[in-house]
Amino acid sequence: MGLLNRNPKDPGGGRPSGADQMKLAQQMQAQAMQMQAQFGNVAQQAQSMQAQAMQQAAALQQAAQSSGAEVGSGNWVRAVLAILAPPQPGFVKRCSCAVCGAPKKLPTVTAYVYCDYCASLMDYDLRRACEGDKAPGPEYAATVNAAQAASRAAVQAGDRDSYRDLQKRVFEAYVTHVPSAVSHRARNDQAYRHAYVAFMAEAAVARAFDPAAQALDAEMKQRVMGLRYGGNMMSPTVDPASFWPVVDVLERQVESARGLYRSARLGDLDPDGGEHLTGKLAWSGFCQGWLGMLPPDAAARLLDRAGLTNEYVPVQQEGGQSRHCGGCGGQFSALPGAQAIICEGCGRKVDLGSAEIGCASCGATMTLPAGADDVACPFCQARVERSGMR
Repeated sequence: MGLLNRNPKDPGGGRPSGADQMKLAQQMQAQAMQMQAQFGNVAQQAQSMQAQAMQQAAALQQAAQSSGAEVGSGNWVRAVLAILAPPQPGFVKRCSCAVCGAPKKLPTVTAYVYCDYCASLMDYDLRRACEGDKAPGPEYAATVNAAQAASRAAVQAGDRDSYRDLQKRVFEAYVTHVPSAVSHRARNDQAYRHAYVAFMAEAAVARAFDPAAQALDAEMKQRVMGLRYGGNMMSPTVDPASFWPVVDVLERQVESARGLYRSARLGDLDPDGGEHLTGKLAWSGFCQGWLGMLPPDAAARLLDRAGLTNEYVPVQQEGGQSRHCGGCGGQFSALPGAQAIICEGCGRKVDLGSAEIGCASCGATMTLPAGADDVACPFCQARVERSGMR
């Protein structure tokens, strides 16, 4: 583990003090856990979250011996954003819906890009995902650490039910304590949140008990531990020659995961129906963790290999009808022919097939969330139902 085993009274020539190194190690370990949690957003990385978090942390700690940059800090975020082509105001990521075929037209404020017409998950915007610091807090780390020993024992005993229960606790903590790393639908849509946790737990089970997936995890650990680092205190770098074998393993993990998604029938549980994005989400989580430590040419090569060289087009709101979300009061544009939309403000799915409803108390109009027959008016809190206020 290198850094953690050093004598805190012996900082070494030109390196941070022992106390600073320990603090840096903890920050890097938190970022490593976040990177693996982001991998956990898709089936192929769910089970190995805990083990690979420690492995990734160990690799990052090697970098700390020759650098002092804080992974996940403002400097780190700026370094990553400098590599990515930023969207200009009034532009949106170019993509089309895999369900209804519609192009994305309206602006988004999160990394999760939902269809303006049917509310299906369309795409994932790496640039948006890198705009802020999403390092997990101590509560989430404590939950992951507490589940490790029992999770290993459950796998060794072939006890899928116990392992599933443990993973439900981990992912419930993930949604609670790292909310910015998951879809904003999980904030207020309890049905979505419960379905998401159940899906992730089942994906974890599928991976934990699949020998091929575990063999790939072991190979990934070996490759990560073999990384070589350079750079300086403020700008650590990874030697690209040692980095590409890691990418090769990830590529095979993505392909393995696609097979698991189908064989374990995870699509029946996925609340976003996101099979078409499993690879992109895994690549995005990986890039968020490593782009800031790669030389520019290697970073560009990684983005190209991952298929994450984003293109942005102008927002198109022509002909849209201005409406307000019945969940949070946020204003949005309902495009002609649209049936549902995910509110960018609160994450609720809004039913555009029904007319706006007026509040008899304050006079505000709103569109109810899908499946809701009544809500508390987001403007005055009076109870509003489809037939009016009660």
